[in-house]
Amino acid sequence: MPSSIRRRRALPLWLVLLALLGLYATYALIHALTHPAPAEPPQLRHSAISEQVQVFFTTPTRNYPDAPDRHAPPPMLRELIGDLSRARASVDVAVFDLDLPSLVEALIAAKQRGVKVRVVIDSENLADPAVAMLTGRMQDRRIPVVFDRRAPFMHNKFVVIDSAIVWTGSWNLTENCTFRNNNNAIRIESHRIAAVYRHEFEQMHMGRFGSAKRSDSERLAAQATNSSITIYFSPQDKALPIILDHMEQARSTIVFMAFSLTSAPVTDALIDAVERDVRVSGVVEKRNARGAGSVFSHLRERGVDILEDGNCDNMHHKVMIIDDKIVITGSYNFSDNAENTNDENLAIIHDATIARFFLYEYARVRQKALEPARCN
Repeated sequence: MPSSIRRRRALPLWLVLLALLGLYATYALIHALTHPAPAEPPQLRHSAISEQVQVFFTTPTRNYPDAPDRHAPPPMLRELIGDLSRARASVDVAVFDLDLPSLVEALIAAKQRGVKVRVVIDSENLADPAVAMLTGRMQDRRIPVVFDRRAPFMHNKFVVIDSAIVWTGSWNLTENCTFRNNNNAIRIESHRIAAVYRHEFEQMHMGRFGSAKRSDSERLAAQATNSSITIYFSPQDKALPIILDHMEQARSTIVFMAFSLTSAPVTDALIDAVERDVRVSGVVEKRNARGAGSVFSHLRERGVDILEDGNCDNMHHKVMIIDDKIVITGSYNFSDNAENTNDENLAIIHDATIARFFLYEYARVRQKALEPARCN
């Protein structure tokens, strides 16, 4: 071997390990910057309305083969059934879809204790054998069930208990919405808000849907310096101008989670906010992101940070959070049908404490959109 060619000495093991650690640290830093983890869940601090409101979110899991009878009931379902078990006077349920056997049994048990139980449901889902069977079971136990048989949906999801407690949000009382879809539910303790929801329920229970309903002027659950809850119902209350007014007043951030986003006025308001240097970001249910009427691509082209969700089932929220202190939620999708034809309800909550819970949920949903699950 020529003297000019020398053997290369192997690098010491400690130097190799040090180099590998450096590469890992660089990768971790890049990953953290491009895939931010959700913030820690906020701690509840008392505010003007936080003692009246509890916020719940589903944590979807999908296992194969799926076995609904082995699903552990999440906190929102346990709490609602607990409220039903303590009902003494009345329970009114207005829900688009209902197929939870445990909930139906709780309603029947309340009826058997002498509680006045009434249900309004959309007829759209009676084609589902589970819905038809459970609806028939309630009728067999003499629970009056009123059906909305119009083409527009009775799309509400609310329960009023003893004229004192209201449950509302995006949560249909179904297996899918409880165990597979992303949803929110808010529980409000307020006689005033309960009266507003009962006024709406009474009209639908009498067969008055859509534009046949009348508005109720009493809407506020609580009002303090910076906190309030205001309730709107479609189509009689025309909530869209109120939503747009809040969006136009945004100064720092608008984030949204939308099962359906087809409203041209809402789209324009989001783009206007971007042009005012408001940070706008959102997640849209993937099966609707590219569907008819979707504005997903248009928003992305106009600078909105928008993603398709990563849930193998549905991201079912209808939520907007403005300036980290205003939450818009309910059954109301951001669509013309929600504004003009469907029966819907919408809560606008001015409270930074409540907003923090929804911001945490948004961070969780966004993280799943960035790293979507592998779906069978």
